[in-house]
Amino acid sequence: DLIGFWVMWHLYGGFEGLERFGMHPSTIWRKVARFRKITGQHPDEFEMPGITIDAKAYWRSTGTKVGRRPR
Repeated sequence: DLIGFWVMWHLYGGFEGLERFGMHPSTIWRKVARFRKITGQHPDEFEMPGITIDAKAYWRSTGTKVGRRPR
């Protein structure tokens, strides 16, 4: 769950992007708090060895097939 949240955080552009996508603000805050509790870092700061996220490449390759694009 937290890894998926971390990926979405980066693909959708953080708090505001997730909110525009339709996630409720209190849900985002809860997930950020849980993420910090488990990893010790904010989703913006956390890096997973071996995994990089290229949001531009993702959106170019998927378009709207996997969900709405961030505004």
